[in-house]
Amino acid sequence: MGATTYRLMSRFAAEMPDDPGFAGLTAMPKVVFSRTLEAPLSWGSTELVREDAVAAVRDMKQRDAGPLRTLGSLSLSRSLLTAGLVDRFRVVVFPVITGATGKERIFDAYPDVALDLVDSRTFDGRLQLLEYVPTVLDGPPGAGD
Repeated sequence: MGATTYRLMSRFAAEMPDDPGFAGLTAMPKVVFSRTLEAPLSWGSTELVREDAVAAVRDMKQRDAGPLRTLGSLSLSRSLLTAGLVDRFRVVVFPVITGATGKERIFDAYPDVALDLVDSRTFDGRLQLLEYVPTVLDGPPGAGD
């Protein structure tokens, strides 16, 4: 995750230490890519990496560090996707449209990407988790057809 996501999630974890979701996340090994945060980080099991995130993730994948995931971190996800380092792309669809109050269009500045659906789940009859294998395209979708 990046610094912004770290600040948000570590604050939530500190405010809700008994929440099972945050307790599990606190115990899980985490990596934060940031040049602005300073070690030591307050959230348990968190490693600070100050080097280039793309190079660091490429190295982690070459060392077979096991499954890697990002949480939030739009610019980090965009960089990793553009570099071809994303094997799966998970999107959670919430049944809400924030057209008037939404702040950030999350896929601005992303490359064109083809997504092949490999899994989907519905939670509580409302939330959808869609899992895709991404392929970064060389040009606009359909240009080579």
